[in-house]
Amino acid sequence: MLGLLGLAGCGGVDEVQRSVCESVVPVVEPDGARITILSVEPDPARPANVRIVYRTERRPAPDAPVLAAVKTLTCAFAGEGFEGGKGDLVGVLTSTGKLSDVRLHVLKRFWLSDRAATTAARAALAHGPEAGRKGLFRLDPGPAFFLQQIVNAAAPSALYALLALAYSLVYGLVNRINLAFGDLAMLGAFGALAGVAGALALGLPGAAVALPVAALAAMTIGAAWGGAVGRLVFAPLLSRRSQPLLVATIGVSLALQEFVARTQGARERWLEPILTTPTVIAHGPFDVVITTMQMLVVATATAVTVLVAIVLPRTRFGRQWRAVADDALMARLVGIDPARVLLGTFALSGALAGLAGAIFTLHYGGTNFAMGTVVGLKALVAAIVGGIGSAPGAILGGVVIGIGETLWSAYEDIVWRDAAVLALMAVFLVLQPDGLLGPRRALEERPGRDDA
Repeated sequence: MLGLLGLAGCGGVDEVQRSVCESVVPVVEPDGARITILSVEPDPARPANVRIVYRTERRPAPDAPVLAAVKTLTCAFAGEGFEGGKGDLVGVLTSTGKLSDVRLHVLKRFWLSDRAATTAARAALAHGPEAGRKGLFRLDPGPAFFLQQIVNAAAPSALYALLALAYSLVYGLVNRINLAFGDLAMLGAFGALAGVAGALALGLPGAAVALPVAALAAMTIGAAWGGAVGRLVFAPLLSRRSQPLLVATIGVSLALQEFVARTQGARERWLEPILTTPTVIAHGPFDVVITTMQMLVVATATAVTVLVAIVLPRTRFGRQWRAVADDALMARLVGIDPARVLLGTFALSGALAGLAGAIFTLHYGGTNFAMGTVVGLKALVAAIVGGIGSAPGAILGGVVIGIGETLWSAYEDIVWRDAAVLALMAVFLVLQPDGLLGPRRALEERPGRDDA
């Protein structure tokens, strides 16, 4: 994964900066000129800048010959990578010289601020073979738009799958639901922000270092708080009925929200978009693209879910988890400490929630103290749809909810999206309470294998 991060963090042009710089090209050329982008690349003199090579063709008069010329345009920005102001244009160098401060101010104030006009101008640009984007195959607009939505569902699917897996680990062990997992994800999101800020403060270069630091910080905070919830809230109440535990976890959720709101503030916290350079999957009138961050999210979530769902059951802790889940008293008689298994399960599930929070803030760019409520409820829906207590079911439920809400946002009124997702929980509880894969244990062993 570090190799992938290193590759992602090296070279290439940031998509935000590319869009801004391409928007400038039509402004510095006369009206009616045909512009073909030949290449878009980091400036050889200063890689933080964006350099565009383009060809212009124009006819000064109806009977005059076409005048063609190859020109360059270099854009300088206030920041790069994780820094603020990554999309703030601070300088433009054309083939005829540097734009004056007055012209730059007018350009930003009256042209770049008009999103509709700049989008139309970029759409009118032609792209040469080196600058154009070619995918693996060509698609018509309808199928391409649908495929793009499936790609866009990668991040929410990973988020919900990790949180649903956390729900299933706890439910499979103690047959109880922890309604504070969404807020553990919120703590992980803030931990990821702190990890990125710490990496930058220490001068650690690039995404190859900052992203693992952010993920590690999020998982550490999630594991610590998850273990504390298991030890201080769940353990004393396990012998009682489920209602006190539900009320207690709701109280934990509210307490965590208020804690973060008071210590970090109630406003949104934002991180500059990172690793947004797209890779074209399919080209045509509507290009289907996937960003480096989306690929990284899918790779990370897949690796973690495989470790928890397939590898962990073969470990000593997995066998102890299975024994306590089946019969805690008998497990104690053979030397297994149920309290230790409970603490380890909550720490592991908290780490999964923290990683989900890191995915949220690194992919979407922002977080706030209240983000965990809706995210946690949707993840609970995913766990119920897949079959709560089943690791494969949790993963399947996360994918179903992630794809479902993305398609709803694309084809239906987004106002009703969350209501539709939450209504799905009621449908499954009434018609299919065991979920799609049934009430299997989260760390069950495969049939025919003896791990004793």
